[in-house]
Amino acid sequence: MKLNTIFFSATDTTRKSVEALAEAMDMPVGVAVNLADRNAVLPEPGEEDVMIIAVPVYGGRIPTLAADKLKRLRGNGAKTIAMVVYGNRDYDDALLELIDILSEVGCKVCAAAAVIGQHSIFPRVGMLRPDNSDLAKLTEFGRRCKTVLTSEVGDKIPSVKGKRPYKEYGGVPVHPSGKQKDCHKCGLCAEKCPVEAISADTPWDTDARKCISCGRCIAVCSSGSRGYSGIKYNLIGKVFVAGFSHRKEPEFFV
Repeated sequence: MKLNTIFFSATDTTRKSVEALAEAMDMPVGVAVNLADRNAVLPEPGEEDVMIIAVPVYGGRIPTLAADKLKRLRGNGAKTIAMVVYGNRDYDDALLELIDILSEVGCKVCAAAAVIGQHSIFPRVGMLRPDNSDLAKLTEFGRRCKTVLTSEVGDKIPSVKGKRPYKEYGGVPVHPSGKQKDCHKCGLCAEKCPVEAISADTPWDTDARKCISCGRCIAVCSSGSRGYSGIKYNLIGKVFVAGFSHRKEPEFFV
């Protein structure tokens, strides 16, 4: 029995929650796959294996890029923990959507979680989360999961919030860009962008038609020249921060 982790983590926030959960489960480690990497190769687990599969929430839904990749997974009956990470607003239908996809590809979903991470576009919301309290709760959840997953598991799927058809994803009205005068042209943002929305020739520009506002280009920028800015961003940010800064807590389903 090996523990494989599959996650979409552009800014390492989802990765932190996955690693905390995996550490608490204290099982032999298989592979760790970040779906934000263009060359990500999905594992093919055995029925005796365990998987943690985690994605962020974009507008109440799973990122389309992550959903499309997960639909190519072969679950082979592996016991699976489904987890979504959201920026303290709401996870809406995302956890239900993730469980539906994993069930369709043959995963045996035995537990689920919706946890909070720092918002990737408006970082004042959910700032520095997951924090110590979140990580402690993930540790407790991981220990509960290990007990369940190492015993006989039935076919009952955890009941979670959400409805079908899922809410429509309306897209993101703001996108990061760079400051040409500060850019070193190191090429990391162009290389790491999951959707190839940045050209290595003009890395301070962003193709808004492709960009999913995941924030990865900001996280990897060696000069700190990339970020969100502009009147629209500031106006939306004021409303968003005012409306969604009240602390929410993780939810767990076993």
